[in-house]
Amino acid sequence: MGNRISLKRIWQISRIEYYKWIINPRMIVAAAMIIFFWNFAVYPLMELSAAMNSPLNSLEPFLAVVNSKALNLITPAVYLFLISDYPRLDRNGLFSLQRVRKREWVIGQFLFFIYSAFSFLLVLFLFMLLPNAKNSFVADGWSLVVTQYGIFFPERAASFAATLITKELYNQIAPFEAAAVAFILNLFYLTLLAMILLLFYTFNAKKVGVTVAAGIIAFGSALGMIKSSGMWIFPMAHTMVSLHFTDYFRKPIMPLKTSFLYFVCAIVVLLVVSLLAIKHTNFLNIDDNGA
Repeated sequence: MGNRISLKRIWQISRIEYYKWIINPRMIVAAAMIIFFWNFAVYPLMELSAAMNSPLNSLEPFLAVVNSKALNLITPAVYLFLISDYPRLDRNGLFSLQRVRKREWVIGQFLFFIYSAFSFLLVLFLFMLLPNAKNSFVADGWSLVVTQYGIFFPERAASFAATLITKELYNQIAPFEAAAVAFILNLFYLTLLAMILLLFYTFNAKKVGVTVAAGIIAFGSALGMIKSSGMWIFPMAHTMVSLHFTDYFRKPIMPLKTSFLYFVCAIVVLLVVSLLAIKHTNFLNIDDNGA
């Protein structure tokens, strides 16, 4: 009985952390990110739609953001910024930690990371749909704007907006499935980054964890930009559905199920190692205690 983990205490830890995260003034950066995506992806797609006098699929702005090699760097970078000071323990946190087991604290942090990553992506998803909501359609098919714009306007076929959603995506997978897969894979990606912070926190090396996570984002994005085979070592490539396919051939470059397995295994390993390492963590030595 004395070694039993309390689900109630785990939930309380995750709830408290989530509340503190939501009211953090850093959230203004998320608002800036949404405005940036509106200006560089959503509004340009709306301009293409107006030029063709044809509506967009309601999911296409979101899919454009999460499948653009240029824009996909921003989403994990902003989330890392928002989560970079977590896990954190102020004086009240240290007092609470005395009433819970270390393993309960780790699992509570893990649940908080899932909550925060899901909320972050859900807000992104909804706000990408919002600007063009009245002039879009809901169906499991790609719009003529995405599939035919280059034919009607060949001189603009290579523009940034016209290449946000490429043949590798719309020739190989339907919008509903693409959006669901992209959301889940990005949820895994953000959770993985947060778990890296947790792991290094248990080693009393929080700042190193932030550096490692930032390096993973940077190197993964750079390799994805040039489509190097090494990009599959890093998580970013696995989040982009378009990178899994070629233009026309049905056989994928990387099976989607492999990407799911990649994230699940990585997150489970990080969680298990964190649960083992937390036994030897001295919270009084962590450099941001009392902040």
